[in-house]
Amino acid sequence: MLSDFQVNEIDLDGNIVRLTSRTVPEKELEEPCKNDVIDESGLCEKYAEDIDKLIESHSSKQIEISTDGLTKEQRKSIHKFLKFKYNKKVSTCTKKDAQDKPFIAVSLSTLVKNDRQTWPTSRPEYLHFALHKCNMDTTNVVNILSKQLGVKVNMIKHAGTKDKRGNTTQMISVRKLNADNVAKAYTRNIWTGNYVYKDFSLKLGDLKGNRFRIALRNIKGSDEEVSNSIEMLKIHGFVNYYGLQRFGSSLVSPTYVVGKSLACGNCEEAIEHILKPRPMESAFETDTDRARSVWWETRDPKMALKQLSKKNFTVEAKIIRSLAFNGPKAYVNAFQIIPRNLVLLYLHSYQSLLWNTIVSQRIRKYGLKPIVGDLVFKDNDAKEALIEIIDEEEIKEENNDLSNGKCPEVEIISEESLSKYTIFDVVYPLPGCDVRYPENEIGKWYIDLLAKDNLTSEKLMKKNKLFSLKGTYRAIISKAEDIVWSTVNHDDLNDDLLLSDIEIMNNKQPFHSVPGGSFKSLLIEFSLKPSNYATMVVREITKQDTSSHAQASLCKTSISKRNLLTTDEDENSCKKIKLDVKD
Repeated sequence: MLSDFQVNEIDLDGNIVRLTSRTVPEKELEEPCKNDVIDESGLCEKYAEDIDKLIESHSSKQIEISTDGLTKEQRKSIHKFLKFKYNKKVSTCTKKDAQDKPFIAVSLSTLVKNDRQTWPTSRPEYLHFALHKCNMDTTNVVNILSKQLGVKVNMIKHAGTKDKRGNTTQMISVRKLNADNVAKAYTRNIWTGNYVYKDFSLKLGDLKGNRFRIALRNIKGSDEEVSNSIEMLKIHGFVNYYGLQRFGSSLVSPTYVVGKSLACGNCEEAIEHILKPRPMESAFETDTDRARSVWWETRDPKMALKQLSKKNFTVEAKIIRSLAFNGPKAYVNAFQIIPRNLVLLYLHSYQSLLWNTIVSQRIRKYGLKPIVGDLVFKDNDAKEALIEIIDEEEIKEENNDLSNGKCPEVEIISEESLSKYTIFDVVYPLPGCDVRYPENEIGKWYIDLLAKDNLTSEKLMKKNKLFSLKGTYRAIISKAEDIVWSTVNHDDLNDDLLLSDIEIMNNKQPFHSVPGGSFKSLLIEFSLKPSNYATMVVREITKQDTSSHAQASLCKTSISKRNLLTTDEDENSCKKIKLDVKD
């Protein structure tokens, strides 16, 4: 169930971001119309709704208020009234129609059109607010808010992308936008609040981590076993693997397969993977599916393009349009059309797979202790300062191109320094042209693993920067902080065991354990650093597969236990129990 996964951002000051109020502070509301400005004609009230819509939609249309028969003074009062009522957001002028009858044309002012609306000098430039969303990813929400608020997507800033699944709360900042405007914007499953103006904008990486609240249903172990497992987690931490979502949901063409082709410089092969038909991966056929099939059978992008709607902006659609325009073999051009962050996601998925493979092999052979030749950060503060560029929210170009930033320096653990370090200090590189590898047997593993794909570190530096991989470092073991847990019993498998920020704000009563209930579930809270995966914490606690398939199977088993008839709706609910979510 979606309510089983709750995520709250932790800001740089260590505060957990929560949506607790949707009220716009009174002092930040626009000034009301002055009492001495009166519309003597009464016409403005008649057109008020149309003018409001004009402002909200940022429409280029004009509204015509007929002033035939009015005196000059009455027309003047209308101009003055509209100026003060709408705080200079509209422009007015008197014109004449084809019959030579006067009217007042009302249109959006150039100040609003050019986003140069008068801004109070005493008010800081940036509006910060808490965003709470349900079953939507941050990128999608930003696109929706952009349209509703009439601002460009890149004007809406956040510290990190939150995944689609579950309920998440994070901070957003926008320059010179009234809280009242944001409060009025409404979309299903999106809530905003806790408005405050500040002198700075948020930027990617402006977070200490995330606070997770998770419900694990129908657990079999005793409270003592759960307690022992969590105590072990507190002491030993968890292997800091990349979660399954890093590698995409497609069985036909996983993200890392596309990334491998790009890393090898084979754009044609990468496009083959992206446009390969996936008949079993969607419940119904989309225009993207049809376009894939046509391209696969004909290799004619112009024919495939005919299957796509104009509103289709998927990666597949962008590639097909590019091939249709630039030529069916213009493969490199196609990737230059795709947003850079998406191209890097493919490449970073491949890096992540290599990292997971190396770390798994290293732990299997050498266990959870540092060895001579391992890597640690040279600067003690580097671990906290490092922004892992591998994640989606940290590969966009808006932060001075983080992906081209310099990695923190590392040093080799020697025989003399070995006793100074623990496994929590050890970092391993994601393969790239600008990283240092362990100076022990594991360094050779990196070389051999790349060689299997006919790659070397040097080959990961490309003439085209779009496809270059500099690499970065990642701790092989991490810890969950501030762990709190309890178990509850319940009779209904679909009981809401955790409350969202909205439900807490609306004073919904929390779930209370039912003595002797048919099902036992674990409620656990913990904090993770950015780029850590909650999936890996759950994996460590349960020692079980945490994929969506495994969770759905567990849910179905629980239903069978009570001899309930599983409806389509129940089955779909079960499939929603997916814990593979990071920051």
